[in-house]
Amino acid sequence: MKDIEFNLIDEPWLKVIREDLTVETLSLKNLLLHAQDYKDLAGETPAQNFAVLRMLLALLYTIFERVDVDGTPDALIEIDDIDAAYDAVFNRWQTLWELKHFPEKPILDYFNQHHDAFWLFHPARPFYQVPEATLGSPYNAPKLIGDLSESGNKKRLFSSRSGIGKEQIPFAEAARWLLYINAFDDTSAKPKKKGLPSPGAGWVGKLGMVENVGNNLFETLLLNLTFLKDGTELWSAPPLPAWEHPPKPDERTEISIPDEPAALLSLQSRRILLKRKDDAVVGYTLLGGDFFSNDDAFNEQMTSWRKINKTKKQFVWHPKRMDPNRQMWRDFGQYFLVHSRSSAESNHLPGIIQWLYALKKENIITPHKKIQLRGIALQYGDKDFFINDFSSDTLTYFTDLLNTESDGLRNQIETEIQKCDDTANAIHLLCRNIAIASGSDSENEKNQQKGRRLFYQTIDQPMRAWLLQFNHEVSPENNQALFDQWENESRRIAAAIAEQLEANAGPAAFRGHTIHDQKTEKDYHYTVSKADLQFRKSLNKIYPRKDVNHEQTTTS
Repeated sequence: MKDIEFNLIDEPWLKVIREDLTVETLSLKNLLLHAQDYKDLAGETPAQNFAVLRMLLALLYTIFERVDVDGTPDALIEIDDIDAAYDAVFNRWQTLWELKHFPEKPILDYFNQHHDAFWLFHPARPFYQVPEATLGSPYNAPKLIGDLSESGNKKRLFSSRSGIGKEQIPFAEAARWLLYINAFDDTSAKPKKKGLPSPGAGWVGKLGMVENVGNNLFETLLLNLTFLKDGTELWSAPPLPAWEHPPKPDERTEISIPDEPAALLSLQSRRILLKRKDDAVVGYTLLGGDFFSNDDAFNEQMTSWRKINKTKKQFVWHPKRMDPNRQMWRDFGQYFLVHSRSSAESNHLPGIIQWLYALKKENIITPHKKIQLRGIALQYGDKDFFINDFSSDTLTYFTDLLNTESDGLRNQIETEIQKCDDTANAIHLLCRNIAIASGSDSENEKNQQKGRRLFYQTIDQPMRAWLLQFNHEVSPENNQALFDQWENESRRIAAAIAEQLEANAGPAAFRGHTIHDQKTEKDYHYTVSKADLQFRKSLNKIYPRKDVNHEQTTTS
């Protein structure tokens, strides 16, 4: 068995998908030099792909912050004149964008210079690993596999793998899961030294993970390559990714948040050392790694945010994890509105969105371009002690929505989404009242969620299609026709759901049921007809009837 083996620059280990949906496995070098030929990453889970994407972004930022597209040294951080530095940032990004592929010379020069930093197995500097982690908590291979995540003490009842397939992992797959564990590891590992603080889950697992998605992998990488913090500020330190400095042996180390993307994107949240047998990985050992405070950690560009009130007069922002059961469009304002008319709360937008706003303002992004915002949700359980569930969703839109003059339009869209929330609540109340009328338990969790779930499931695809109608083909004067059309459609869907719920209520619900309210000391009689009347009043308040001329509405 070789001490030095499997160089990630040369060996195929990154899974990608072509336009024809065939999957290939590429080396790091071949992926970057041919990213334009592939649709997307195609690893085992969306979360794993997100971890891989962040490593690729750290690599690309390191290269193209230091050299121009011809490979000539020209570090952006060393430009003294502020205006010249901003011009250089946008020019470098735009040159790459218009090139439509990553240039060969800067990539190959970097890999030639740092080839030894990318050995998966190395006695002193294994990639993304720490030799001293051999003292850490031991795990077998099933714990490494993110879509399985079995510990030695708890086996999954229905496993996606069995036998040798989960006990031994090929080097290529183990390399992908190595990035995943570093990003998303839970809090089950124990410290080896007493008195050390808890670092919490891996840093990326704390995020409301979002990424921009382009027409191909090259575009996706570049759309997330934020040369400016939040699209407005120059980064204050030169890039230093994890593989360019010696492995850190100390466990559970509190640090300041890195003030440049390469170090943050390649942050070593865990000290890991893979354990191999022959040509396979059979387990690993792990210690807690670097961590920092969540408070106002705005150097992180790939998350949504939520406001945390520390006192009546003081608040901070924390990353906001996504809900696996919530569609992304329902949080439209969270991603695109700094100030919303439907809420008194201010908002901090994801850095990758603010970067797109900056590119749009500079007229660099292709006009009328369709972009996806993809979100990844990872649901932990029991104080992040294990991972329960994961999912991903997308929100597709045209860059016309990023225009400065579209502030009012974005607010109107947010208002309509709020009306959808109000409608879902009205259907929820209808379900509750019908349940009471039939004599069943209205507080039952199934009854509590039925109405909202039905409405959002039914309205999901129509809403996504409606959002795509706001593009260059629709003139501003026709926007109101689109809003009127949507309100008619949403009202129709809600009324149809209510009609179906009432039709299925059963004879007992139509006869009704009386309950005694202990607070008011009064009896209340519930029937389907009363529930329907209350629902219709609510719906009329949310969507006052309008006459819509559909012929005036331009669709894409």
